[in-house]
Amino acid sequence: MTGSKRKLVTSGAVLAVVVVVFALPYLWIVSSGFKGQTEIFKDMSPVTWRTFFPVDAVLDNFVELFVKKRVGVALGNSLAIAAIEVLGALVVCSLAAYALTRMSFRGRGLIFALILATFMLPVEAMVVPLYRVVSGLGIEDTLWAVALPGVASVFGLFLLRQSFEQIPTELDEAARIDGAGHLRIFWSVILPNVRTSLATLILIKFLFSWNAFLWPLVAIQTQENQVIQVAVAHSAAPDYLPNWGLTFAGAAVATIPLLLLFLLLQRYFVRGLATTGMK
Repeated sequence: MTGSKRKLVTSGAVLAVVVVVFALPYLWIVSSGFKGQTEIFKDMSPVTWRTFFPVDAVLDNFVELFVKKRVGVALGNSLAIAAIEVLGALVVCSLAAYALTRMSFRGRGLIFALILATFMLPVEAMVVPLYRVVSGLGIEDTLWAVALPGVASVFGLFLLRQSFEQIPTELDEAARIDGAGHLRIFWSVILPNVRTSLATLILIKFLFSWNAFLWPLVAIQTQENQVIQVAVAHSAAPDYLPNWGLTFAGAAVATIPLLLLFLLLQRYFVRGLATTGMK
């Protein structure tokens, strides 16, 4: 076997292992969502193809989720919150990154260091101050109470700042010679060259917002404004024994928007930054 064939076989084996490790648990979750409580435990031991594929699939769990538990409303709330956080983070973080990389002013490095230091604060330490702020603004128990704190993303600022710094300043100087100002340079020169970073920020910010649990649990009290993660946790935790069918069905439903967004943006992740600033 030649070296190239050996590398190809090795790469294929590694890829197959990765697919099995990540795909089979998700396939088991989706399959269990179409089963009753008894069938789930019956198919777990021994592990066979029935564990990952429902033989007599039923929709009872999904019907209960959307009809009785009103998970569809929670899905809409989570989508609205994620949209606000993603769009707000794109605007705030991109403008802040431009100011920190393209404008010279005293204390620029110190300001960025202070902002970056807040990234080390745990979420649990900020719950009480955040709740007092949203309560003072009169927006507690609303979708805005969950979304607004996520607009100022320290991770997004760090990501875009690093991308902006890789763009040659000669492009800015050429644009200024043509009469462009800061807004024109920001919109026509900087942003088109950081599309990969913007797509990365969209996906990661959406993921953080979609999987948030503690802050929405504290900020939202009414069922009408509840988010998907909290709604699934409540629907799958009855007074006595947990309903695993509902749990798996809710988990499967909650992952669909993430998968769709990843499939939509995946083409941006295969592009490197080798051509940054060369267009």
